[in-house]
Amino acid sequence: MFKVKYTKSAENDLFEIYNYIAEDNDFIASKVIMKIKYTINILSVFPLSWKIIENNYRAIIESKHNYKIVYEFSKNTVYIISIFKYKNLW
Repeated sequence: MFKVKYTKSAENDLFEIYNYIAEDNDFIASKVIMKIKYTINILSVFPLSWKIIENNYRAIIESKHNYKIVYEFSKNTVYIISIFKYKNLW
């Protein structure tokens, strides 16, 4: 398995996603964050399975709630760069 590390920006993205959803329902916010993290955990096993979108950046989509997770793989570590709604531009 490969290490997964979050950049400060990605940590902030998760925090903002949670806070936005929690304004209406903190239980659902927790479920969404859990689903995003579950999707990210897939990268610890299969980091090269998703296509390169720009330079060395790759993206995986959390399909239930449509979040795009942009990451970079380098030296046995997956670096989570950004997390945002799929309809948004990176």
